[in-house]
Amino acid sequence: MTVVKASNVVTDVVSPNPADAHLAVSLLQENGIDARSFESAHALARVLHEQTGCLVLVEEALAPDDIPVLRDALGKMPAWADLPLIVVARDVARLRTLIANGFPESGNVTLLERPLSMHTFVSAVQVALRSTARQREVAELMAERERAVKLRDEFLAMLAHELRNPLAPMRNALYLLRRAELADPLVAKSTEILERQVNHVVRMVDDLMDVARLERGKLMLQKQLVDLNSVVLSAVETCQQVAQPRGHRITVRLAGDALQVEADAVRIEQIVYNLINNAAKFSPSPGEIRVGTSVDGNIASIEVEDDGIGFELVGAARLFDPFVQANQTLERSSGGLGMGLAIVKRLAELHGGSVCASSAGPGTGSRFVVRIPLAEKAAVEESQPHRPCARGAQRRVVVIEDNPDIRETLQLLLTLWGHDVIMATDGPSGVQCVLESRPDVALIDVGLPAMDGYEVARTIRRSIPNGDVRLIAVTGYGQPSDKELAMSAGLDSHLLKPIAPEVLERLLAE
Repeated sequence: MTVVKASNVVTDVVSPNPADAHLAVSLLQENGIDARSFESAHALARVLHEQTGCLVLVEEALAPDDIPVLRDALGKMPAWADLPLIVVARDVARLRTLIANGFPESGNVTLLERPLSMHTFVSAVQVALRSTARQREVAELMAERERAVKLRDEFLAMLAHELRNPLAPMRNALYLLRRAELADPLVAKSTEILERQVNHVVRMVDDLMDVARLERGKLMLQKQLVDLNSVVLSAVETCQQVAQPRGHRITVRLAGDALQVEADAVRIEQIVYNLINNAAKFSPSPGEIRVGTSVDGNIASIEVEDDGIGFELVGAARLFDPFVQANQTLERSSGGLGMGLAIVKRLAELHGGSVCASSAGPGTGSRFVVRIPLAEKAAVEESQPHRPCARGAQRRVVVIEDNPDIRETLQLLLTLWGHDVIMATDGPSGVQCVLESRPDVALIDVGLPAMDGYEVARTIRRSIPNGDVRLIAVTGYGQPSDKELAMSAGLDSHLLKPIAPEVLERLLAE
């Protein structure tokens, strides 16, 4: 968004009387105000643009046919602009009604009554121009903020991509270590620690991107009718690996009946996960984390309560601001980036709900309650249970990946699962491998040298139509626009690095 500077603005005077128009323009110019005149609203409407800082109209210029034309021209001004209108008339009361009906969207109108003092006229224009200057200052600040947010999002997207690439082979290697079933307890313990920390970093990267998408309104929910109790239980099961290493025990108390909500089950699980993770980080070990659901009228609630550090009630609202933590000591023993509760708040709001926090004070624990409206529909859609992988379903898989560590660990995983694997290190050789071997599946990195993954997919689709080979994007770019590009290029799926090996194994078994 480009904003014209206040020093470049002009005052437009509209009067069908040339003598009056010339007098007004001359008077304004004598007082250092740039001005120009028009004989009708139609003539002004053709050239009205962002440079106009004030509009002066005499009542004779507001004929019934002129008002719609002028209103349309004002409607094409920038969204931030509330152009000051100064209307000069003998019958102010009649004109006030005309202005209110003709320009209902304008909130910056000054009515001057004839006979008019020249000092009053110049003063009114000067006040109007100061109003325009302030609007432009605010608009420039908004434009600067928009540019900064865009740069931040571009940086975060690149940062996430650069972090996801090394995390991918690390996660694959940890899976292979687990499958090796090494007898040495030191190796087993080290693998457990590494896996926990890798998952922690993956979660922080995901949170960074979620905060950016939520702030810009680009996170879309995939809603369906679900039982809130079932979703909470699933989230608690996932959270056990967060709570148990710290010595915490999670207890669950659910409402007796199914709580039907229209929600994105994955995002509701994320809400519960973030609340339990927050409780685990800020509670002394060992401790108890109490999770429950309840219903009040047409509102379902999720409650997470702990016996941790608590907080001063006056600071409860700030807990949901991004990058804020209740305990900001130098030791940072709790870790994290302070985004979990901010994500909880925005996700709850996207579901038409809310979240609140309460505590009796420091050292007394915390209680978080998320409220979500119950659905009006009568039946809950059956959730799809995780199906076991189909053993023995051998696939021919082409992997097109330029990162040697990712490529090697993927080859080890796929071979371990019994698949026939062909490797390619760049786009052109990957296309050749797919066209010659006609595999069942091709795993395609997007950021390839020589030819990116989108062009690889388009080239393959020109020879092999959809259905004959599954093309799966494996990438560190996770923006909605990246997924749209993948689908438009002919890819069947979009997987974000680092892929959980269990997810990839299940996908290849389908």
